[in-house]
Amino acid sequence: MVLDWSYWSSLIIFKQDYIANTLASLLSTPFRLSRANLSSVPDLTYPNGHTPIYQCLSLDVFKANLTRLRKRCLFYLSQLLTPQGTHLLSWPVIYANSSQKRGNARLPNWYKNLFVNVTVPDKFGLLKDQFMTNQCPVSHITKELTPCTPPSGYKKNWIVTLHDDGSPIFGKQIQLQPKHSTCTIVHWISDCLPRPSDLITLQPCPGCNLNINKSSYSKKFVATSSVSCSYSVSLSHSWILPMKQSSITSHTSSLTATVSWAEIKDFVTSNYNPSTGSVLAVDILNSSFNTVDIALPTPRLFTAGDVAASSVVLSPDSHYTFYTDGSLINLGTSDVFMGWGWVQIVKDSGFLNSIATYKRGIIRDWPSSSRAEAAAIYAALSASPANSVVHIYTDSQSSIEGLKHCFLSDYSDSRLYYKTTNFELWAIIQQLIVDKQLSVLPFKVKAHSNFYWNDFADSLANTAHTSDDAVLISCLDLAAVHDYIMFYDDVVCESNPRHLFKQYHQMLYMKDLLALSRFHFIFLLTDPSGYMIDWALTWHTLMFQPKFDNSFTKENVSRHHTLKFQLFLEDLPTLESLKRTRPDLYVEILTCRSCEDHLEDFMYLFLCIKRRDRLHQLLISYLHHLTQKIKEAGDNANCDYSILVDRITSLPCWSFSSRNWSSYSLVRGCLPTAFLEVFESLGIPRLAAMNVVAAIHNNFINKFRKRIWNLHSYDKGLWEHAMNITSTLKQSPRPKGLSKSSYLPYSSLPPPTQIDSRASGTDWLKNSMQYGLSWFNHISGFMGRLTVLLNNRFCRMEC
Repeated sequence: MVLDWSYWSSLIIFKQDYIANTLASLLSTPFRLSRANLSSVPDLTYPNGHTPIYQCLSLDVFKANLTRLRKRCLFYLSQLLTPQGTHLLSWPVIYANSSQKRGNARLPNWYKNLFVNVTVPDKFGLLKDQFMTNQCPVSHITKELTPCTPPSGYKKNWIVTLHDDGSPIFGKQIQLQPKHSTCTIVHWISDCLPRPSDLITLQPCPGCNLNINKSSYSKKFVATSSVSCSYSVSLSHSWILPMKQSSITSHTSSLTATVSWAEIKDFVTSNYNPSTGSVLAVDILNSSFNTVDIALPTPRLFTAGDVAASSVVLSPDSHYTFYTDGSLINLGTSDVFMGWGWVQIVKDSGFLNSIATYKRGIIRDWPSSSRAEAAAIYAALSASPANSVVHIYTDSQSSIEGLKHCFLSDYSDSRLYYKTTNFELWAIIQQLIVDKQLSVLPFKVKAHSNFYWNDFADSLANTAHTSDDAVLISCLDLAAVHDYIMFYDDVVCESNPRHLFKQYHQMLYMKDLLALSRFHFIFLLTDPSGYMIDWALTWHTLMFQPKFDNSFTKENVSRHHTLKFQLFLEDLPTLESLKRTRPDLYVEILTCRSCEDHLEDFMYLFLCIKRRDRLHQLLISYLHHLTQKIKEAGDNANCDYSILVDRITSLPCWSFSSRNWSSYSLVRGCLPTAFLEVFESLGIPRLAAMNVVAAIHNNFINKFRKRIWNLHSYDKGLWEHAMNITSTLKQSPRPKGLSKSSYLPYSSLPPPTQIDSRASGTDWLKNSMQYGLSWFNHISGFMGRLTVLLNNRFCRMEC
């Protein structure tokens, strides 16, 4: 094991491999890299047809062949395409055109994987639609052929020319007519049209409509009887075709050229009829990418048209004063809005309250008040004339700090850049300041202090989402200081990339958790108004540590925490689960020890007639404890709490049955949103309300352990004592070589035949980017611990 990576991490080759593997790992996620519009490097992404080769290979194949690809200088798919950009070159063509013949000519594994991923099956290398390109491929290995004129001596060559319909004609010269600038050829046919990326393979023509009168043959070199089809062609419109073997005999049935039709097609068609042919006058990128001879003009910064065109009152001294503000409403819903507004102040100029002009609008994605404030500053700077001094007054300290970062020359090269919230928006503001050569002076004003100009900007921001003259800031130029920008689906990533990767994988863990059969009951909670699970409250309750007192000591913590997770994960050691995991100890005929007439699974632990009344009493105690806390909060807030109490008591989770999924969810620890909403409506902070609910649920778990589980364990112990299953046997590992149990555990749960997995198609991470649904903030650390349980316990249980 390597203990110190400092030496390795300083190696350039290590850094290159790390970056390459990181980029390759993005293939399995919706994260994508896109070139910034203001970047000076050539655009080698999908829009221009230059797809990185790692996006076309399987992750394991790319990692295994990274060194080989680097040695061959293969970085982009376009290096392996035909000049027409429609087909993938065959491996013999690629190998023949390699500047360095590395290894043998056998088909490598990475090419096989690439061929399967990018080509249409049974179409001879035809690319799939998403890989087609109209741009000049990087490879562009077009070959120039030697013309047949003037004829050199009497040597007979293999030639290629075109038919009137544009199809190629191949053949071997058998007679030359220099005076007429023509020659007669033996016609050979090829399948190069459907297979343009393969080497041209020729076969004798059995006879076709091109055949001419045999009496005109010259019998000096080839016997007339050996020629089945001949043709007369013009020497000025024919070119010598390079062949691996030029001589033929009466038994020759196939010959192969050293070029493919794709390599010579453009040359032949353009020179056959130059007036209508395509002229291939393009600059070709060197296939090794050591040098780049493309000079891309740097486009000007593009802003939302209405924002940039906002008219301001011109100042003779080029000093402009703006009050900016932003607003955020309906965070966490699909109706979230971020509004912004700015006011231009010109004193002593006859304007009412010195307000010369104003503007308001909205911005989308990554909802936060600080983003709305930054959007207001961006809009004000966009409207400011070039070479001016701009005074920005704002009540947002984060905006002032963001502007100060824009003034730092090394800000974009530091780690602080990607740790800054909305760093892409701030990059656009920074580029705007540079392009317009603005001098920006930020000033802090106190919020909601009855300062008229600041309050007016605040009112503009608050009413932007309902105003007819509001401007939507969108389609901003991606002016990142670095060459590439990361997208998630179609949303620009403006949060710490490390956090986004972590949140994405936590989302996958969550989906894997809900995909387990033991969590199918969640999708049967069909009435959102009756019982909707609040996952943030659920995670908080599971991780909540109770306070210690005389009734709950530190010795109880471990057992209490274990029981809480076992209930949540449906992992209690009931008899049915023990029959599956330890068939060497527990026989299949064992039934519930309390009633002795039913198999004991997880649900029957509560449905047993000996324990049903106790569970009902626990649920009533739960309800009573919860309503008491609501009444206390209502008395402290001096509010009428009767409606809130009625809402809680009307929930369907207070009576347990085999089809009451809400009560089953409550016992499992998946708590409803209604528990929090009633406390929040009484003015209790969310975290305080979560602590209250978690404490009440912990009390329920403690009572459940004492009044139900301990008694169940005692009854089960009687079975174990009768069967001589000692504590040592239970703790011993499962015997090696024990055959896998074929026993199917009984389940009293009805099969969930109609499950509508509402969450399966939901992208929670994208919803958090667009609507602010930050559910993942509450599971940091929890999903990692849960993953260990999934790997160590669930996988062995095959559920």
